[in-house]
Amino acid sequence: MADASWMEYELFCPVCNAHFKQLVVLHKVPEDFDITPYLDGFVKNHDHKAWQEAQRKKAEAGGSKDEPEA
Repeated sequence: MADASWMEYELFCPVCNAHFKQLVVLHKVPEDFDITPYLDGFVKNHDHKAWQEAQRKKAEAGGSKDEPEA
């Protein structure tokens, strides 16, 4: 079995004004690897419109505003 590890990061999107969690699987990463640009890419490329729409629908249904449904 491959030697891989995973980490869960809590990221913040200033466009959506929301925090979200991202699971990252790291496989054979050098010790000096800088994960910051990789995580910034998640924030930049996530679907802001879909996130905000899910927030709105969940609020209308009476759910929590913190996290949209998957």
